[in-house]
Amino acid sequence: MMSLKIATFFAIIASALAFVPQGATKAAFQAATAIAPAVIASPAFAADSIIQAMPTTSLALEVQFGAYLAVLLGTFFPCLFLVNLYIQTES
Repeated sequence: MMSLKIATFFAIIASALAFVPQGATKAAFQAATAIAPAVIASPAFAADSIIQAMPTTSLALEVQFGAYLAVLLGTFFPCLFLVNLYIQTES
């Protein structure tokens, strides 16, 4: 049961990475690895350095082709299935 939860967690993370530019994932990973020891060492950690480590807004607005593909396929396949199901039930 626990392995199913872990696999589901990693599947959600992998699907969310389709919407993140590759540079941002590196920056987020570096920020997370830099912040983790500091959070463990001191509970009163200032939030200013976390904000500075985050990617800029111009980088956050970039969309990869995989994101467009995921949205298009995730929209068209269920709609085509429902239209096909409706046509079959009416005939």
